[in-house]
Amino acid sequence: MCTALSLNLYCTNFKCPHNLFWEELSLDRDKIQMTDKAIEIRNCCCKIVHPWTPEEISDAWGLTKKAIMRSEEEAFRKIAKKIRTNRTGRSPRAS
Repeated sequence: MCTALSLNLYCTNFKCPHNLFWEELSLDRDKIQMTDKAIEIRNCCCKIVHPWTPEEISDAWGLTKKAIMRSEEEAFRKIAKKIRTNRTGRSPRAS
């Protein structure tokens, strides 16, 4: 666990892929905000217990709800494609 999290502070390690504001994300750093939800999880996505709504994500990341919805749709398409690929890649005996 991150040292900051063990001290009950929010995580500032933006190199960590679990950080809500991970540096590899394409975010406009001027628009991101520390919302109550971000503070609740202390910037660590591992601490998310209940899924966030698109509104909560857009508030924290400074994105429009439409951008969040597009991102979700793209993620679902990628997952569906991977599932289809895995199903067609099976050998006939594996069924």
